[in-house]
Amino acid sequence: MLYTTPLLRWLQRKRYQYEVTFSLYMLTPTEKFIFNSFLFLFISMIIIAASLYLPQHIMTIASRAWFYYAGEEGDGSRAGKWGRDGGVIQT
Repeated sequence: MLYTTPLLRWLQRKRYQYEVTFSLYMLTPTEKFIFNSFLFLFISMIIIAASLYLPQHIMTIASRAWFYYAGEEGDGSRAGKWGRDGGVIQT
């Protein structure tokens, strides 16, 4: 009998839990592949969008929070401010 490590058993248990949670155990292998592909693409797009847009969003929120706290603009490191229409207004 093959000796299974605790890590391998844990991974097998997590795979089983994933298949049971999303009812993948009753799908054909082709349907599982399609579902997993869509899930992978969706999660990839979420990660890419978060890594591209979240830092700027956090800086904007921090700048606004500092303005509400101190009553003045930040250190002026940003080149411009965002206008209502989304364009950059140079100061």
